[in-house]
Amino acid sequence: MNPKVKSLLDAVNQLYPGTVMSRVGAENTGALHIDRVNQEILGQRLLIEIAEETESDFLLANELLKMLLTFNGITPQVFFALTFKDDKLDEQLIQIATRMHRVVVHAITYRELAKKQMLTQQTADAYLAGVQSELTPENGDLDEESLWRLLMVLDALVFADNLVEANDFTAVLANKYPLAYTAAQKLSEPILKADLKQSRQIRHQMVTLFVGVDEVLASWGKPTVNAKEYVTLTSVLSQRQLALPVNQVFTIFHSEMTDFQTKKTAYVGLNKGDEQNSFVITPPENEADRPAFFKALYAMKVSELFKKLALPYIERV
Repeated sequence: MNPKVKSLLDAVNQLYPGTVMSRVGAENTGALHIDRVNQEILGQRLLIEIAEETESDFLLANELLKMLLTFNGITPQVFFALTFKDDKLDEQLIQIATRMHRVVVHAITYRELAKKQMLTQQTADAYLAGVQSELTPENGDLDEESLWRLLMVLDALVFADNLVEANDFTAVLANKYPLAYTAAQKLSEPILKADLKQSRQIRHQMVTLFVGVDEVLASWGKPTVNAKEYVTLTSVLSQRQLALPVNQVFTIFHSEMTDFQTKKTAYVGLNKGDEQNSFVITPPENEADRPAFFKALYAMKVSELFKKLALPYIERV
């Protein structure tokens, strides 16, 4: 293990209430697959498993950096509290939303890895090989793979922004996946220009990406993801907002989806600032009890609501 990776692992272990370990597969294909990293909890231990040996130090360091950002309360997280009662559809939406979330987080971690000189030309070659092994080239038309190409090329452009010389790398993407590349370029620009040092800015870019991907899909005549409603994103709130009543910070509306935990009708709390799903709540089954329930809910302090829901939030500095 690279000493820089060992240092990151030690930093994570200082924050994790247990022991974080890693395991790396023996196969080396020369292709880096950024999503082939799994975490498994084994009692008090957390195992990070890298499927292949190819650029395993880069992959492990990237995962550890993401964990540090989470543990230090910097990056908002995604939660999936709603269901369409269709396991296949839910799984697909979760994968899409998770990939969008990771793109913004990777804009931070890839940059940090480049500073640590862990993002090398060899890493870039392996990354590009991984993309090409997972995607078929475009044939000029939209197809069932178009969204996945968009999300993978988007992450690749965030990666390429940290290369000393990226022309050859991006030329392959532009030539093989021109539709995805053109759309991904527009989506990546605000992320790469943003100051991603504050949680509020990170959340803003996540919400912006949710909207942007839907706009691309709509222009392609494809079904949209609607992650702004489906995905619960960690709130970033000031002390003033936390002390305000719920009705001044959130709008609560009836969703067509179901609360995943209660399996009952879901109501979604949308942040009034960006209209992003910030919490999901189930009202009493008895209709007669609902007016009093919502009256009390709207009057409750925001901090009290999040405590009641046991839902984490990030306090804005």
